[in-house]
Amino acid sequence: MAYATSSTITSPHSPLRIRDTLVGSIAMGVTLCIWVGFALSVRATEGAHLEIADVAFIRACVPALVLGPFLWLRREKLRVLSPRSAAAIVLGGGAPFFALAAIGGGFTSATHVGALIAGTVPLALALLMWVGFGQRPKLRGVSALLTIVLGAVLLIVSSGANVSNVVWGTVALLLASLAWATYTIGLRSSGLDPLTAGGLVSVPSAIILLPMIVTGAVPTTLFTSPPAEVIGFVLVQGVGVGLVASLTYVTAIRLLGADKCAAIGAGAPAITAVLAWPILGEALSVPSLAAVGIICAGIWRANKS
Repeated sequence: MAYATSSTITSPHSPLRIRDTLVGSIAMGVTLCIWVGFALSVRATEGAHLEIADVAFIRACVPALVLGPFLWLRREKLRVLSPRSAAAIVLGGGAPFFALAAIGGGFTSATHVGALIAGTVPLALALLMWVGFGQRPKLRGVSALLTIVLGAVLLIVSSGANVSNVVWGTVALLLASLAWATYTIGLRSSGLDPLTAGGLVSVPSAIILLPMIVTGAVPTTLFTSPPAEVIGFVLVQGVGVGLVASLTYVTAIRLLGADKCAAIGAGAPAITAVLAWPILGEALSVPSLAAVGIICAGIWRANKS
């Protein structure tokens, strides 16, 4: 769920390039599966014994333990990191982002989580770059963003059910998208390597959430929930989303290039919507499927602009 701009230039017919394409495709496939797992597990939080703060802590704690040492090894670079970039990384990619995603998922569905976060990040990025840096999107980019808006509106309108819940859930998910876009911009301007950036995202969140959970300052069932449920969230949110996805996505970007990865990643909302039916029992209407398809097309076009 991040956007990058670098790629590796190698002869397309060389054995090395073939190997890179294969490894990069596998890495992006793993990343895509983890992104889908993120959307499904965020929605599953609503019906779990664990509270939102518990899952946020799990998501932060696992990578913090593994990536925390990199903050010490890169301490000189962190000292010169601008407070603005540091805040964008910590807040945009850490616990606040997850809390918004979980709240939005609780009011809506896994399809909404997958489509309205991943789907609207290009729109949020364009908005932030325009407002903050005066960079207006090109005409082709505008058409892609309008496609995403059309799909998002259609998804919201076709939701039916409790209109109030859908509205509040949509607001939370759009704020989560804005937070992730802020994280992306902060990461781009920071110049940090993925391991250090991952530590900067996870360590502060873990440090803040741990005493809040231990003291009961936030609702928690971390120590009383079924072990199997806790382990499930550790594997999906902690190991998968928090640790593995950051490494596999960077690998895919380096070997395949940003455009190909973005095109593959555009399928995440659609896969989420399809899997949400058998896994979570969330049936999809024809308008909802059409909306997800439009959003995927908009994401793909936005990343090709």
